[in-house]
Amino acid sequence: MIDKLSTRTIVIIAFALMAGGFLLITNDYLAGKKDKAYEKVSVSLFTDNNTGEVVDNTPQNIAEGEVEMTQEETRNGNYLGVLKIDKINLEQGFYDKDNEFNNVSKNVTLLGPSSYPDEKNGNTILVAHSGSSYIGYFKHLYQLEVGDLASIIYKGKTYVYKIVNIYDDTKDGDVTIYRNKNKTTLTMITCTKDDDTKQTIYVAELQ
Repeated sequence: MIDKLSTRTIVIIAFALMAGGFLLITNDYLAGKKDKAYEKVSVSLFTDNNTGEVVDNTPQNIAEGEVEMTQEETRNGNYLGVLKIDKINLEQGFYDKDNEFNNVSKNVTLLGPSSYPDEKNGNTILVAHSGSSYIGYFKHLYQLEVGDLASIIYKGKTYVYKIVNIYDDTKDGDVTIYRNKNKTTLTMITCTKDDDTKQTIYVAELQ
């Protein structure tokens, strides 16, 4: 009787330990998935097949012709920050969210849901066209790979980011950004090279 009781007790204890271990592993897994949470932002980058004109319906949309940017304004236009990617020889300023020049039909655009580079665990989201037109600021982004570096100069400080993920998303007016919300990130979005139906998202984490 004592032996049977001892065996039963051992089995119960072992089962309890296994269940506890399973719950611990499950919680860790779910916590990891939560850290890799996603967010959706509204953005659309495409060319009207009928007119050949670039169409912009991002939240910062300003109708074509409302803003006339001179070369001097483009070069020295009170930028909020400057994006630099040495690998593709890119150095381009961008404006604050409420600036009239913060428009994807004119410049590299800081999306409305963006955080600023100095916000802890925030996400700075920059959007620009690819292609060969004068507004194709992100035309060489396709050359980037995981591990490459990008930097933002903001308020006199340089923030260096390393690309950790590159993926495509369908052009349907929304882009899903997958990132670790416990990290400060830079997300760059542009049209996918040689695919008119997709947009490519580059997620980089602050180093």
